[in-house]
Amino acid sequence: MKTVFELALLRAFRQKLTIALMGVFPLVLIFLPQPAGMTTPALSYGIFGLVMLFSAFLLSKQLIEDRQYRTIVRIAAAPISHRAYLLGHLLAYGVLMGVQLSVFWVLSLFRWDAPTTFYLYGYLTLVVFAVTAISFCLFWHAMFRTYATSISIFSIVANLMAVVGGMSFPLQFLPDRLRQVAIVLPTYWYAYALELLGEGASLTFGLSLMILLGFAIIFVTIGSKRRFA
Repeated sequence: MKTVFELALLRAFRQKLTIALMGVFPLVLIFLPQPAGMTTPALSYGIFGLVMLFSAFLLSKQLIEDRQYRTIVRIAAAPISHRAYLLGHLLAYGVLMGVQLSVFWVLSLFRWDAPTTFYLYGYLTLVVFAVTAISFCLFWHAMFRTYATSISIFSIVANLMAVVGGMSFPLQFLPDRLRQVAIVLPTYWYAYALELLGEGASLTFGLSLMILLGFAIIFVTIGSKRRFA
């Protein structure tokens, strides 16, 4: 898995445009105004979650390229399981997204005057959702054979997940019936965790993060069942 990690990290750095965008978006989001009455930058953190989702998607497109150019066949001949292959990529992308979310988090410290508790637990929330986002994108790419198909469908699905999950607007405005449907989405639990931080960390907040990690495990498990092909 160490070899996969090093190779995935090296190839990720070759995606210069993706790396550049990952650095630019935190700078842009930090200047978003907060709605009147909000005491925490939960909305900007929510939108940044969507940025992380697309960052994970762009980074993990290597999986489709490996399958499209038959590189995956040579990897399959090596003594490595598909799960180890996915975990190696997960760790590599996690390092890059860890830097991205840390930059956003540090900038937010200077930009907004929020309680210390929000920033401490907010950083943990960002880390957990980054892991979930990468896991979801690894699973997603494992289901498609071409990047064009993957990105065309993902663009729609990701934006729907963001809207229905309450990432792009305060979750309290989400209709009750839609909220009952949204609980099956990881984006909802990310937005819900941020909403709880506005009220102070609680046991429910911890449960939200555990659910996000549960999603990550499910995505990696299902994605690892995809045969090398």
